[in-house]
Amino acid sequence: MAFQLVLESNGVFSFSYIGEGSLALLGLSPLQLESDINTFLHLIHPEDSPSFRESMEHSAQTMSFWSWEGRVTLANGEMKWLVLGSTPQSGENGKIEWEGLAVNVTKAKLDEIELLRSQQQLREFSSHIQDAKEQERLRIAREVHDEIGGLLTAIKMDLAWIKERLPKSKKILTDKTSAIENMVGKAMTAARNLAHSLRPGYLDSFGIVAAIEMEASEFEQRTGIKCLLAHNEEEDEELELHPDVSIALFRIFQEALTNIMKHSRANKVEVLIHNSQEHIELTISDNGCGFSQDARSKPRSFGLRGIQERVAHFGGEVSISSTPEQGTRVYVKIPHFSGDSPNSARLARTQQSLF
Repeated sequence: MAFQLVLESNGVFSFSYIGEGSLALLGLSPLQLESDINTFLHLIHPEDSPSFRESMEHSAQTMSFWSWEGRVTLANGEMKWLVLGSTPQSGENGKIEWEGLAVNVTKAKLDEIELLRSQQQLREFSSHIQDAKEQERLRIAREVHDEIGGLLTAIKMDLAWIKERLPKSKKILTDKTSAIENMVGKAMTAARNLAHSLRPGYLDSFGIVAAIEMEASEFEQRTGIKCLLAHNEEEDEELELHPDVSIALFRIFQEALTNIMKHSRANKVEVLIHNSQEHIELTISDNGCGFSQDARSKPRSFGLRGIQERVAHFGGEVSISSTPEQGTRVYVKIPHFSGDSPNSARLARTQQSLF
């Protein structure tokens, strides 16, 4: 719909011209709109009416392009989204005049909400897969620790019992028993390491700070890369994280360390944990070779994307900054929540704002 709108020096405004497109767009004839601008203003959604006037006044004061987007409700109850655009011109006696177009963008808005819904469904599906993986890891870790670990312990005890009762003269038998005992010991160590890699027990027992401390210590011993950890201990002791947030932060930390070990060529890592009443922050910085934006955008860069998806599930923020030869910094901020999906609530608010 083409239009001309005039703002008088006393603040009164009206349509001086309306194109024939008004009938298809608004269900009103040009004459109806030109005779009384309130006919148009009454169509504007109450939540969008203030922005219509404010954007017009700002355009008049600054003589800048007038752009407004909002909802209108037609006489038949149909709701449409309009985008209005026009450049102001100075007229006689202090008047401001606009000549522009109002365009129906309802389909684009419908596509937008459908895209948001699809993205939300994909994110929820991804989160469901992550949750299922964590539950399966926990189950396997417990079976390895309790069942296999218990059996290996029993075997080792029986071997020790047999070894004590073998004749000392049968050196070949005692040596063989010792060798089997050593292999059982190695199997027990392997079972412990497997259970730990699947689900570190101290994460559930002692919390995220202790888990990251121990993981950082093991990383330093394994790689020789210095790992320094700092956290606001007093507040960490007062607040408990939701278990889903704890495991997400721990997996993010593991992924960051894996990337550092594989790609960074760093010799120092600094980790900062800050917990407040509203959110928890985790920052991991290294002094390695860094990477370019092109490297970050590689199609199979799943590690960084996994971090972003984990954080997005909780409605948090993530920032991954890196410069070649100047190191990399991963910053994560996740709000505390009761367990309901923050994304579902955010999508509901978006849908409500759209319609």
